[in-house]
Amino acid sequence: MLKITKIFNNNAIQAENEIQTELVVLGKGIAFGKKVGDLADESLVEKTFSLNKSLFAARLTEILSEIPPEYFQLTNCIVNFANQQLGTPLSNSIFASLPDHIFHAVERAKQNQTVPNGLLFEIQRLYKQEFAIGVYALQLIEKRFGVQMAEDEAGFIALHIFNARTDGSMMADTYKATQIIKDLLSMVGYHFNLVLDENSYDYARFLTHLQHFAQRFFANAEPALGDDFLYRQTKAAYPKAYQCVERIDKYLTVNYHKSLNEDERLYLIIHIQRVVSHP
Repeated sequence: MLKITKIFNNNAIQAENEIQTELVVLGKGIAFGKKVGDLADESLVEKTFSLNKSLFAARLTEILSEIPPEYFQLTNCIVNFANQQLGTPLSNSIFASLPDHIFHAVERAKQNQTVPNGLLFEIQRLYKQEFAIGVYALQLIEKRFGVQMAEDEAGFIALHIFNARTDGSMMADTYKATQIIKDLLSMVGYHFNLVLDENSYDYARFLTHLQHFAQRFFANAEPALGDDFLYRQTKAAYPKAYQCVERIDKYLTVNYHKSLNEDERLYLIIHIQRVVSHP
């Protein structure tokens, strides 16, 4: 049972279920011909979001009141496609962030305004699956709203997808994390004077480690300190990789005022040694 407590538009309502939990409910035509106090047709429900998650719920209800419903329908199509392609469900946070982003991007495109994406090349390299989803999203946007957008916009959408895939909360941190990953990969290549093989298994593992490392870095979450003996042994065994990590630590300290602990250094030394041993 879903009792309607607020109507945002024909496709979005706020409702109370049988245990009196407040929900935001999305579904095509779910509010058509309804008024507050009526029961919603549950066969029309496509998505529900609990209002107990206050920050997300507050932002979602805010943009539902501001943005036309077709942007939420479009987002639902993109998310369904992304879930199929990635094999894992995206965080619900994307239903608050992506419709808002696409709405403003479409409004800019209608006025022939564009926002350059300074990390487009890196996004194409580092988030290949997410970027492909971004390109698919541009096709849907053109079909639905009749506007064409450059690949810069596919890159921005890819970051939203990646952010929701990792349950991130701050898009600004995801953008900065991409910059860090770009810089660290460049530093490793420069330090060893080689071009990393982006198709190798060790590169894929290193990239995954850097993505998780960047998330931890901005979340101020560090791995528990382990055995100092292993760190000292690895440092002695791979001195050039250790020197590279020292350069990385200096870069992070200068630019982000935060240093690496021994566990992060250990993991980086191991991954760097692997990726440069099989370039």
